[in-house]
Amino acid sequence: YEYLEFIGHKAFFANVELRFPLVTAMATPIGILGGIRGAFFFNIGAAGINNQPFTPYTSEPEEVSPVMQVITDPNTGLLTPNRANPMTLSGYRLKEARASYGFGLSTMALGFPIHFDWSWRTLFNETWENMLFGGFTGGEAFRRAKFDVWIGYDF
Repeated sequence: YEYLEFIGHKAFFANVELRFPLVTAMATPIGILGGIRGAFFFNIGAAGINNQPFTPYTSEPEEVSPVMQVITDPNTGLLTPNRANPMTLSGYRLKEARASYGFGLSTMALGFPIHFDWSWRTLFNETWENMLFGGFTGGEAFRRAKFDVWIGYDF
């Protein structure tokens, strides 16, 4: 966990990762290939500006009216939000912070470490996710797994 405060901004972030070996070495027709490692991870972070309201997380009840659609006036180009009926949210949730969790596999290929990661975003409250993203991409789209391939050394 780290908390930063600089030039009128504040931020916090944390990363937890558990790495473990799966295969030490593989004998293949093209020779011995490097091992495969697995990893489980969790990340969380938030940022704000000093002297501005900053609520990374909350569990206080809150009445919200989610935006379901944004209507564009064809004559002026002005955007008007179309909101759903107000609803009261309660329970722990990330408000101005974001988090993700997932697992990954890594190996050496052609002399470089290559990583395959699957991750899922979360705000720790499905109702809050559906309300926040329901009008645009839907809460299901927010929670959909993301697959990344990257080449580089671990920190």
